[in-house]
Amino acid sequence: MRTPGGRGALRRHAGAYAVVACVLSAANWHTGAPWWSFWPLAIWGVALGVHYLIHKTQSVDAAWVEERTAELHSRSYDAGHIDRICADQDANCADREAR
Repeated sequence: MRTPGGRGALRRHAGAYAVVACVLSAANWHTGAPWWSFWPLAIWGVALGVHYLIHKTQSVDAAWVEERTAELHSRSYDAGHIDRICADQDANCADREAR
């Protein structure tokens, strides 16, 4: 379930955040006032984080799940043990052996 333009929208959002953060920080430094730019940047940072999480959840598809499962299985320190258990329960292992 990939969203068209999803990555581009996230990059634009992050880029806008970086530019505005620099401008607000420079304005804050120039005025010499206490750090008033923290709150707008903190709130926007939370919104950017939510945008990132939404993007990540929408970019997961079956192919990614299969790749990630195979990767974790291959890195597992007890993969041989898991395979032996799976072989004992051969009806449940048809999917695993197909990988």
